[in-house]
Parts: sequence; C-alpha cells; structure tokens
Amino acid sequence: MKKIKLFSLLLALVALCSYISVRASENKVLLHFVQISDIHLQRGYAKDGERLLGSSEKLLNDTVTQVNGIKDLDFTLATGDLVDIPDEKLVDKFITITMSLDSPLYVLLGNHDVSVNGGLGKKGFVKKFTDVEGQMSFPEGMNYYSFTPTEKFKIVCLDGTTDKVVTAHGQLGDKQLEWLKGELEESLKTNQFVIIALHFPAIEPFKSGTHNILEPDNTKFLEIVKSYKNVIGVFTGHYHASRIQKIANKIHNSCPAVVQYPNAFREIIITQDNPKYLNVEFKWHDVDGIELRTLSKNNSKSPKLTEGSE
Repeated sequence: MKKIKLFSLLLALVALCSYISVRASENKVLLHFVQISDIHLQRGYAKDGERLLGSSEKLLNDTVTQVNGIKDLDFTLATGDLVDIPDEKLVDKFITITMSLDSPLYVLLGNHDVSVNGGLGKKGFVKKFTDVEGQMSFPEGMNYYSFTPTEKFKIVCLDGTTDKVVTAHGQLGDKQLEWLKGELEESLKTNQFVIIALHFPAIEPFKSGTHNILEPDNTKFLEIVKSYKNVIGVFTGHYHASRIQKIANKIHNSCPAVVQYPNAFREIIITQDNPKYLNVEFKWHDVDGIELRTLSKNNSKSPKLTEGSE
C-alpha cells in the first residue's frame, strides 16, 4: 500500500494540486476506482511463459471476481492491451467477461488492440464496445474521450495507438493534444481535478527504445501536463512495470500487468483532509495464485524491471 499527499493551491474555491509528499489519511472518499492493464487475452491453447497467455482468460476472470469484491467503486479503468491480438472473437470474449463487473468499465486502446491494414482497426474495435448496450467506453464512437465519475473529477482517456504501421511506439498528434487542452480548460472552469489515462507512459518506468511515445508528441504532452495544475496524475500501462513516480509534482503511475509477473492491479482511493491536501492511496491486489505468478517470474529475463514495489 502506498499513500501520497498532493499539496494544492486554491484556484477559485477548489484546491488544485502542486506538491506531492507521503501522508496517511482517513477522510471522506472523493474518488475510488480500480486500474487494470495489459490483460493480453489470448486463446486457451496459447503457451504460458513470461506472459501467461494460455492462462489469460483465467487471470481476467479472477481480476473481475476480485474487483467485484471491492465495495463502493466509482468505476474500473482498463488502460489498454485488453487482447493479445486484435481478433474479433477475443474482443467479444473480453466484453462478455467484463460485463459481469459491478462497477462501470472504461477502456482505452493499447497497441495490441489495433490491427494494421485490415481487420478490426480502430473503428472496428471501438464499434465492438459501442454496439453493446450499457457500455460506457468510447462515447459517440470517439477513440479518445473523457468522463466525469464525480463532480470533483474528470478522467481523460487518450489514444496513443496507430493503425497505419505495426509499432509499440506511442503517438498522439496535434489534433488530439489540442482536444486535450480544451478538456483541461473546461475542467479549470468547473473546478475539477483531472486524471489522464493512456496506454503509453510519457515518463518511462525504465528505458526502452521501442515502447516510448515518439517525439515531438511526448515533449508536447508533458508540457501540457505540467502547465495545468488541475492535472494530478497520468495513469498508464504498456511496460508491464509497476512504478509510481513524482515528476514535476504530478503522479506518474505505471500499472502492473495482469498477464505478466507480478500479475496484479491497483485500487486507488482519493480523499481530502482540508483545502490544501489531496491524499492518494494505492492498494495492491495480486491476481490468481502464487503458482502462476512464480511461473511468469521464472520465465522472465528481468523480473526486477516489472515487479517494482507494492
């Protein structure tokens, strides 16, 4: 369990975060949600190795069961790579399994979710969700969108994928970044805190020349994040690495993967003890049993990169 305090400046009548430190708190809950990431749902005959692809359905079912055991959730957030390959039947299976969640589910695109030169593509993937009655993701068929789970918070879900070329790199584009600024400006007017969610970390949990967000998009994105004091954090996946970092007074949360060691997800509880402070608590939840996690760890070339700390 990790608890972080956000020190905030008054803007109008609402405190907007500008400093982070560690602090415990037992106050009224402002926002309570779960983040899961990198499920990589695959067919049952796939092999279990570093990634437990053959057991991915079992891991997802266990994740759903555990999430349903957490009381009073505002929503569940899935930050991409929901499936291992963008196969229509796998997407249908993901939707079927997660429809049993008691809390609203919001998903965003990861690079494994998007086919290139045919197949589902972005539009097809998005349509699989929008065609299901009661699904909350991708309103009006947009591949990036925002939602307001409570009066004080807005969650902005970005799309860093491309269906033009096979790549693990992220890219955002000027159109989406301008839309992001518009969303943040709106939230300033309505005195809302903002959490930005996307698959690709802007602050890498470890160095990679193959999975980072391409320039100049990454620098532009970080400048936007830095410029708006109502942004309290950026929540991501992609690297299958568990990290929480404080960069320029923002939380950069890289979520562990469900499919790979340490096979876990995070529960986030945000409270406020006075107008100056937001308290952000991260709770760790292991998925399935020790046997599968050990199998993934033993097949990993670098488990220390992914395990991070609870």
